[in-house]
Parts: sequence; C-alpha cells; structure tokens
Amino acid sequence: MANEQNKSITTTVVMVLIAVVVVAAIMFFYWRPAKEEEKNVSLPPPSVQPEPEQTPEPEPLRPVYEAPKPEPQEEPLPELSNSDQYVLDAFSKLAAGAPALIVPEEVIRKFVRAVNAVEEGKVVHEYRPLVSPAPPFQVERDGTVEEQQVQQYTLSRENYQRYDKYVATFAAIDAEALASLYKRFYPLLEEAYREMGLKKGNFHTVMLGAIDNLLAAPVVDGDVLLVRPKVFYQYADPALEKLPASHKLLLRMGPENTRRIQESLRSLRAELAE
Repeated sequence: MANEQNKSITTTVVMVLIAVVVVAAIMFFYWRPAKEEEKNVSLPPPSVQPEPEQTPEPEPLRPVYEAPKPEPQEEPLPELSNSDQYVLDAFSKLAAGAPALIVPEEVIRKFVRAVNAVEEGKVVHEYRPLVSPAPPFQVERDGTVEEQQVQQYTLSRENYQRYDKYVATFAAIDAEALASLYKRFYPLLEEAYREMGLKKGNFHTVMLGAIDNLLAAPVVDGDVLLVRPKVFYQYADPALEKLPASHKLLLRMGPENTRRIQESLRSLRAELAE
C-alpha cells in the first residue's frame, strides 16, 4: 500500500514538474526581449558601460479614412442578422450570376471578416463569403530539381480557369454601382466590423487597405513553378513563397485574371475614395 502511495506521489511530482517546464518555456518564447543575448555571453567588466539598447522605431501609422456618409434611402436597412436576402437581391441587380457565387448565410459578417484578413495579407479558409471554386488544385509535372532531389511542378493553366467565373462576374459589375451599394450597406458593414472588437480604425479604412494589398500583388507571366517537399505545394521561387497569402491567391488565378481583378479594384477604389 505504501509503495502504491509513493508511486502516486512520484507520478504527481513528475507531472507538476513537466507542467512547470512547459509553462516556463512558453513564457520564455513569448516574453523574452527581441534583442536578448545568449546566456553564455560574458558580461562586460565593471569599468565598461554597456551600450544602451536602441529604442525600436515605431510602426508607421496606418492612414485612417473617413467613413462614407449615409445616403438617403427609400427604405430603412434591415437588422444585420436579417440582411442576407436583402443583400443577395441587391447583388442580383448588379450581376445576374453574383448571388450563385455567394454563400447565402451571414453574408455581411463573412464579407467583413474576409476583407479584414486580406488587409492583413491573409486569406480566410473557413467561414468564407464565396462558394469555393471546383476542385481539385491542378498542376503538371515538370521534371526534378537535382540539387534538392524533389519533384518540380508547373501550376496548370486549367487551374486558372477555376476562377474565370468569379473574375468575369466581378469585372462585369459597374464600379460606380458597386460603390453605391457599399455606401448603402455601410452601417451594417461597420456594425459587423465592430463586433470583431478590432482596433484598426473604421471598416472603410480596412476596406481600402485590403484593396491596396491586392493591388500590390505581382503579376507573374509565364510558368509558375512549384515543389512539394512534404504534403503541401510550395512555390519553387523563394520570393514567391514569401509573398503574403492574399498575393498567392491571385497567383493561383493566373496573370490575366489578376490583371482583370486589379483593374476592377482600381476603379472601385477611385469610387470609394471620393
């Protein structure tokens, strides 16, 4: 009986020690100063004054844009949670095929979340506002990289076609009409943004930032080479692999689709910035 108690106590002590080590490691990783030196570096002698740490430069301030002023409306806006059909009907008047590409639940909340992600250079993988393009992701074999002994692939042009319908629908919408719809629903967009509890100014600032992010994406003509060192594909060009996820999304759409999207975004931004 005593052995069992000792064994139980020993197990408990070991578990506690493991937990302490894990917590300490996490705190060290997240809370250590950015310029902390290694522990085995010798300290300077007493007569030598250590150099003062340089104060990091503050991050550049993001521009803050004034939100669009509410326009006179023939009928009041619905409540945010009851706005889905209202939004879908409005989009159907801009482009007949648009509602079929939109996930019909929580339209405004999903749109706001996606725009905020793009402004940060990210792409939402769940809770998407648009229906996903038909799978699969298509590539073509393109030999072997001898130095790395990995198979190389080319992003298939057929993969670009998966996005043609989305790009054509967006490009067909008149920028002035889309901007007018944006301003009409802006109070609901701002409400959904406030629900997220972010501190980045108003949603209009985030919206213009997201457009600027996509306009900064490179257009790559010619073959886009990929490698697959593990499970997921990566761009063979390190410069492309380092791009933010929002730019990589446009790469997957192909150069022509990227140009069409960016052209439409420039027109839309000009309308929204007025």
